[in-house]
Amino acid sequence: MDLQTYAQLFSNGTGNNGNISTQKLISDSTKKKQNNTDDKVKISFFTISDSTKTAMDSSITTLHRNPLLPSFHTDLGNTGSAAQSLLLAPDMNPSMQLGLQAIQSLLFKWNQVKFYNTTRPYTNIYYRNGTKADQVISLFHSQNITPGWNVSADYRKINSPGFYKLQKTNHDNLAISSNYLSPNLRYRIQSAFLYNKIQQDENGGIDSYEYLYSTAYNDKRLVPVYFESATTNRSSVTNYFRNASFQMQQQYYFGKKDSVLNIDSTEKEYRFTPIFYLKHFLYTQHNYYRYKDVAPDSIDYQTFLQNDFVFGDSLSSKNFHTQIGNAFSLNGDIRFREKVMQAEVGYGIEIEHIKNINLNREFYNNFIFANIKKPRQSESEWLYDANIKLYFTGNAIGNFLMQAEAGRSMGNKTGTAYLGFRQCLQTAPYLLSHYATNYFEQKTNFGKQSISHLYIAYQNTNYKTSIKLNYYLLGNYLYRDSSLNALQYATVLPITQLELNKTFQYKTIVLDNQILLQISKSAGPIQLPLWSSVHRIAFQNRILKRKLLIATGIEMRYNTPYFANDYAPMYFSFVTQYQNKIRNIPEMTYFFNFKVKRFRAAVAFDQLQQLFTRNNINFPNYAAQNFAIRFALQWAFVN
Repeated sequence: MDLQTYAQLFSNGTGNNGNISTQKLISDSTKKKQNNTDDKVKISFFTISDSTKTAMDSSITTLHRNPLLPSFHTDLGNTGSAAQSLLLAPDMNPSMQLGLQAIQSLLFKWNQVKFYNTTRPYTNIYYRNGTKADQVISLFHSQNITPGWNVSADYRKINSPGFYKLQKTNHDNLAISSNYLSPNLRYRIQSAFLYNKIQQDENGGIDSYEYLYSTAYNDKRLVPVYFESATTNRSSVTNYFRNASFQMQQQYYFGKKDSVLNIDSTEKEYRFTPIFYLKHFLYTQHNYYRYKDVAPDSIDYQTFLQNDFVFGDSLSSKNFHTQIGNAFSLNGDIRFREKVMQAEVGYGIEIEHIKNINLNREFYNNFIFANIKKPRQSESEWLYDANIKLYFTGNAIGNFLMQAEAGRSMGNKTGTAYLGFRQCLQTAPYLLSHYATNYFEQKTNFGKQSISHLYIAYQNTNYKTSIKLNYYLLGNYLYRDSSLNALQYATVLPITQLELNKTFQYKTIVLDNQILLQISKSAGPIQLPLWSSVHRIAFQNRILKRKLLIATGIEMRYNTPYFANDYAPMYFSFVTQYQNKIRNIPEMTYFFNFKVKRFRAAVAFDQLQQLFTRNNINFPNYAAQNFAIRFALQWAFVN
């Protein structure tokens, strides 16, 4: 569990979730200044990682896109399948992890939970349907029980049989959150219960790319796959992951209270000025991961078994990971040269239990943490943020994460520039260091992995421009290759990365550009495309007496050839390979998005290029979908 998360320096406003010097507490939370949605209900939200109050997104710019994946992510060719990003962004969490990175984009997570405040009950329904019964449905409801207490619930269902046989996905996600501020303004609590269930059938990929060129296999369900099944529509090889977690962050404020009269002296308004506060963070998560092959073939596992081995039963790997943590901290203001900075120092303990067929151990991980931050208080000023988290006992002893960031806000027209550095030390994930099935075991002792990250960035919201230069150094890099053995790379791996986002607009024509340039060591275990980009050109305008907002155009995705990772079903993850270089033509989508009052909809024609050539290849032996039509509908209701 990543205990501390921080807002970036270029947030659109001053944070007010637990900050002291900037917190303007009044008796009725619904009287705070908030953004209005199109239906005039006053609603805003914040997250643990960014306390800036934000309005609900009612734009139609990207409504046609897959809601599960960020721009540079690529899946296995089916909605809800395991995915990997073309954009290198190493996980720098210093705590112990199970090690399932390929499904992280499909999970509801604590640092992404939105805590709401709304003056009226608000409901949002999203439904996406596409070719081959591809479906995503999301139901959301938020309601203030009292002016200072909000409860919200978000449920998402993903179900997709896929274009190719035996690749069905079936997922459930649930988030229930609560945000409460006491009437006397001294006590605040945010809590959330999260549940994620991920089910994926594995087909092992297609047997040959030649089938993609044949008109006899236009129906991709006819294409032979590696894990064939003659008697059922379900694969004999499946991956299953279940996660249930609960997090609660509570704060008690100490300070000065006062009351003031309004202009005509008829009513008093209660005011409270915090001086310092105590914070308690309780978190627990329970993870269960299972890989199962009910009809194992010794050829598929010949790396681990004798060639003449005969299976007597199904093969399975079951892994349990439980983590319960408590953290306590003291928070207050520090004044330096007439500047106010917010400081925090604290201590935490994690009780961790890991179990598989051959392993059953419990650890007590103690850690300390501290941070200091100068938030934005005016349009033009210097901004600072630094923090550290260090484990000093337990299985994670020696692991740490430290971050430092400094920036300059130069006003809305000039933008914000910042420079930062992060470094972490990590223990190998459990699935990498100790993997076991009922037939064989892989156990390896690794040194700690280190990641250093230096970056410089600039953002200008007024000119719709952001640019960021990243430089990574990865030491003792942990990975698997196509031999399926867990390995550690002895040489330091340098990665240089440039991200550019720029939007051009001329009247009703809009051109959005996301460009990614990455330079990595050619012989190393991290293989990245040199160039990746997403471009969207659209006509955007209000028509029919300005009552109908539309956005229609073409979206293109492209990346240069590279050695895309192999996918290994047995580990539910991707592994390095150096033999199969993936070359694709640009991926094209036509979209028509529109909005009428609180109703939004989109029609997308995906994989247009597939009408003229073979399917693109996402990963070795895993091809992209056929040409597909997808519909997305979204309704917002105010009770």
